[in-house]
Amino acid sequence: MRRMRTYSYVEILLRRSRLFYNYAQEAIARGDYDFGVFFLEQAAQLRLKALLLRLLDFIPREHGVRELLGVIIKYLESLGKRELSSMVSEYASLWRDSLRILEDAYIGARYLAKTYERVDVEKALRAVEELFRVIEVVEHNVFS
Repeated sequence: MRRMRTYSYVEILLRRSRLFYNYAQEAIARGDYDFGVFFLEQAAQLRLKALLLRLLDFIPREHGVRELLGVIIKYLESLGKRELSSMVSEYASLWRDSLRILEDAYIGARYLAKTYERVDVEKALRAVEELFRVIEVVEHNVFS
C-alpha cells in the first residue's frame, strides 16, 4: 500500500514540476525574468524531490537544488553507482553558477528586491534542462 501512495505522490511532484517549467517558459516569453527564474527553481526542486522519493522512499528536508543533488550523489555512491554519482557531481560543478541563480531566486524573487536579467534566466533555463537530462539518465540506470 505504501508503494502505491509513494508512486502517486511521485506523479504529483512530476506534474507540478512540468507545470512550473511551462509557467517559467511563459514568464520568460513575457519578459518576466524574476518569476521565470523562480518557476525554474521550483521545477528543478520538485523534479529532484520526485527522484529522491523514488530512490529513498521519502523526501529529505533540504530545499536547495545543490543540497538535493548532494543527497542524490551520496545515495548513488552507497548503491555502488560511482559512474552515476560522478556524472551528477560533474553536473553540479559545471553548472554551479547557474544553480546559485536558481537558489537565489527561491528567496530573492519572493522576498527581496532582487531582479533578474535575461542572461540570468537563460543560464538558469539551460541548467534546468540539463538537470532534467541528468535525472533521466539516473532513473534509466537505477530503475531499469
